[in-house]
Amino acid sequence: MKYLWNSEDGAVSIYLILIIVPIFFFQAVLIDFARIKLAEKETESAVRAAVRSSLSAFDQKLQATGLYGLGISGEEGLNIFREVFRQNLSGSLISDRFQFVDTSPVEDHSRLTPIYTLASHEVLQRQILEDMKLKAPIEFALEITDKFKKSGASAPFKIGAQYAKEAEALEKLLEKREEALNQAWDRAKALQKKTNDAHSYYGKKIEELASMAEQIGVHSVEDIQSSLQNIKNQIQSIQTSIQALDGTLASLLAAVEKDVESIASIKASQQSLREESQVLLSKQSELEKVLAILLKYADLLMAVKLRAEADSSMIAAYKSDIEPLLLVAKQMNNEIRIELQRIVGGEQGNEEIFASFKGIHVWEDSFFDQYSASIGAIIALFNGFHGAVSTINLYTMANISRVNSANNAYFNSANDFFTKQGQKETDRVAKSNQSEAGKREQKNKIQTILDEARKAINSCSANSETYYQKLQNSQKSGEKGLYQKYRDINSQSAEIGSGVTYDLEKAEKVSIKAMDILGAFSGIAEGIRNELFVNEFALTKFNYRTYGLEKDIQGQPKTANELSDPKTHMLSNQEVEYILYGFSSCLANISSAYAEMFSFRLAIRTLEALMDTKKGVLNVGSPLLVLLTAAAEGAVKALYDMNELIKGNQVQLTAKLASPAISLTYKDYLRIFLLLHSNDTKQMARMQALIELNTHVNLLDASTYVQGYATSDIRLWFIPGIMKLLNGTELLGCKVKGKRCEITRTTAISY
Repeated sequence: MKYLWNSEDGAVSIYLILIIVPIFFFQAVLIDFARIKLAEKETESAVRAAVRSSLSAFDQKLQATGLYGLGISGEEGLNIFREVFRQNLSGSLISDRFQFVDTSPVEDHSRLTPIYTLASHEVLQRQILEDMKLKAPIEFALEITDKFKKSGASAPFKIGAQYAKEAEALEKLLEKREEALNQAWDRAKALQKKTNDAHSYYGKKIEELASMAEQIGVHSVEDIQSSLQNIKNQIQSIQTSIQALDGTLASLLAAVEKDVESIASIKASQQSLREESQVLLSKQSELEKVLAILLKYADLLMAVKLRAEADSSMIAAYKSDIEPLLLVAKQMNNEIRIELQRIVGGEQGNEEIFASFKGIHVWEDSFFDQYSASIGAIIALFNGFHGAVSTINLYTMANISRVNSANNAYFNSANDFFTKQGQKETDRVAKSNQSEAGKREQKNKIQTILDEARKAINSCSANSETYYQKLQNSQKSGEKGLYQKYRDINSQSAEIGSGVTYDLEKAEKVSIKAMDILGAFSGIAEGIRNELFVNEFALTKFNYRTYGLEKDIQGQPKTANELSDPKTHMLSNQEVEYILYGFSSCLANISSAYAEMFSFRLAIRTLEALMDTKKGVLNVGSPLLVLLTAAAEGAVKALYDMNELIKGNQVQLTAKLASPAISLTYKDYLRIFLLLHSNDTKQMARMQALIELNTHVNLLDASTYVQGYATSDIRLWFIPGIMKLLNGTELLGCKVKGKRCEITRTTAISY
């Protein structure tokens, strides 16, 4: 052993082995490592190609609407994925030549997972933006808004909307003030009637009490009752004596006039007693009359005192009713004063249109103070009368004069107040009635036009209801409609309608709400964003009332340039209206669009009339009446505009308020309304519902973003054991299994 160790034979060979073998191992590992990296790239490219190929099987019906989603089942998509994945791996190539990389698919290790579908609002919106961002209608929409800004109509629109807003707010304050004053005056008139009735009543009763007091004199009930008792006793005694004399006289007569003188004496005594009895009876009668008068006096005196006490409380209640009403009226009057100062002072340069606000009458504070003081004075004077009545028991001449003076004091004060205040109230009520009569007249004129306009609303097909049952929830079956389905998918509540309601029922409501549109339109014209893309998608891919009626420059009907012609859709000439308003019937959606469009035209026509000097300076004390007068004139023109619009013709936005004038069609107004009511997720759900209704494609199955997962393997040429040691490290991108190494890759791609 020592020899071998120290021997130099074969040293070079061992040295070469020690040097070459590690190099060989390194080269072998390096070759397999390079082959693995190539296989990784190949696998990754194959997965990506397979996912793209599966996405190529898009639904052609959806593609006709500008949307892309898988049009095949999940199993069919997976088969395409597997086949394309296999064909893009080098191991699938049949060749006798040497292959440096022989990557092959691992069976049953492939998956194709849909992640997002067109049922998602976010996904749908992203595809809509991609489809619409380069199309001409967007430019047209921008052109409308640009022209609107350059025309100078924005400022008048804002002024008109501001006028209507201020007029409505002031009208409410005026109504509250006038209502409070009317109620206060009604109570004041009731107070006047009460004081007149009281004065008449107490005057008569005082006269009666004075007359009875004169008859009674200084007698009292106790004195009279004592005298009556004495008289009754005397009468009874006399009657007893007369009875005794009657007995004696009878005895004497029986003795046949034995004692004539005694009989004469007895008869004389009887006559005397009877005369005395008559006197006492007469005196008794007189005393009984006095007693009756005295009792009646006492009853009347008590009744007057009780009545005065009750009347005092009742009259004080009138003051309690009137004072709060005057406070409300005064508060409203002060608010009107403040608002007028703000409006008239803050509208520099627009004095002409706001001139009607100057005609509003504002009362001085002294009006309310004097009103309240006069009522208080009447109450105080009646309380003085009540105090006098409550302290007097015997109506002597002095007391009668005192009570009559107090009775006349509150009566004269009340009459003086009602004479002066009555004239003011008469003038006030007359002006208020004149204003109300004027408003009723203008409302009636507007209502007549609205009634005419409603006749032109309906343009629905007979079979619309069937399709709406599919779109909205069916009350008959209890099942959810397509709209509710897509709202639920996006975790949203499924209320019917969009909260946008317009009708042509009440003239004043329509006139006021119409002017609000101008302010809203001015706002959206200043800051338009990506909502345009979604709105234009709706106007391009779906039909509406005048679809097919609009004409091009040559006067020919415009033709659709879409792969899916909206004219062939289930809901005829109403889809955009449904998207916009979302009601469960054709009539409700069409009428809402018509009503809002009519309101828009009414607002513009009203503003044109309002800018007229004659209308602007009407000194009627009611800006609302001025607005209604202008609206009555504008309604006639608005109805004519609507008749043209629903025929598919263009109508100038406004010739008086803008230069140059802009002409818009029914479709353009829908475009404006979509902007006014944009950012509504309900509209997205309605579009999804219509797409499924028209294409019969469930968007929940229309995948737009899929993830492909696949595994391949490659045969290791050298030393698999050493390569296995690298499992789990970042150096090796595969997993060694036996003599092969498996590579797994995942790729997600969307349309």
